[in-house]
Amino acid sequence: MEQKASDIQKQRIKEIEMKADELVKKCGIMFVTSVNEKGYPRTCCVRKVSDEGFRDIFFVTSKRSEKQGKAKHFETNKKSSICFQHGEDSLTLVGDVEIITDMTEMQRLWSEQERDFFPKGIDDPKIRFIHFHTLEATFWIEHRFRTVKYK
Repeated sequence: MEQKASDIQKQRIKEIEMKADELVKKCGIMFVTSVNEKGYPRTCCVRKVSDEGFRDIFFVTSKRSEKQGKAKHFETNKKSSICFQHGEDSLTLVGDVEIITDMTEMQRLWSEQERDFFPKGIDDPKIRFIHFHTLEATFWIEHRFRTVKYK
């Protein structure tokens, strides 16, 4: 029995999503964009703390400033974008962020690597754990391009 075109497309999307999950696992550094107080995008290099594939990414930032910076931006605008690159492959994600306030979740995400920036550890009042949830992904993997929207 011949496969329907829609089934072939679903299979191709599933394959590229699996490769995107692998790409995210390989990358420890990512580019994160927030929207500043004047409505402009602001992109920074950030260390990835954890991921659940490309759909859910976790990182840490600091609320060092009351007027600017990612943490302040995310308090007022949850829209964000994250980009990963490894070799010739890249992944651009658009989505929403959530500031994590649950201490159990924060302890799960804490890494001693963060102590250089947060000497007080997880109890530092300026530390912000961020959960990024993907709403749209643009894949450029193995010279194949595709954009997929998620709910």
